[in-house]
Amino acid sequence: MDRKIKIMVGSTVYGFENELYQVVALLQTLGYEVLNSHVGTIKVNPKLSNLENCLNAVDECDLFLGIIRPYYGTGNIGEKNITFEEIKRAIELKKPYWFLVHRDVVFARKLFTKIKDADKIEVRKNNFFDPRSIDVYNYVIKNHIPITLRNGNWAQEFYRLDEMSIYIKTQFETEHS
Repeated sequence: MDRKIKIMVGSTVYGFENELYQVVALLQTLGYEVLNSHVGTIKVNPKLSNLENCLNAVDECDLFLGIIRPYYGTGNIGEKNITFEEIKRAIELKKPYWFLVHRDVVFARKLFTKIKDADKIEVRKNNFFDPRSIDVYNYVIKNHIPITLRNGNWAQEFYRLDEMSIYIKTQFETEHS
């Protein structure tokens, strides 16, 4: 019997639990084995940190789907954010990857580029937006490389679950599903 292709879904969780479960369910319906920490489908070595366990899952997966949201997440270990580290590892390992980015991150990025001295703006800690999400987005779209030289920098914007589902079905539905 053929082994199922393993796809890891890397995302911040809180305030997004229902959508995350539905994304995982959709990918499972399409025939993939889905690795996701929140859903409980990654192998956990109790002797390792949460970050190490998540990075091991990235090493194990065949494909990677990253979801960039306006929240940086609570999975921070020192200066490292688990979701961002998963994304960096997937790209570093040259795993086939796809990204979804919440429209609020795209909007905020555009807004901050139009504000004079935007680096002097201090955003207070809140439950709506963390400016570090723009750093993740800039990394994924390879903002440090001239646009004419970028490859593998597609990040599909979404606002609602149905928009995410369309992209996921388009990218991952196979003739066998």
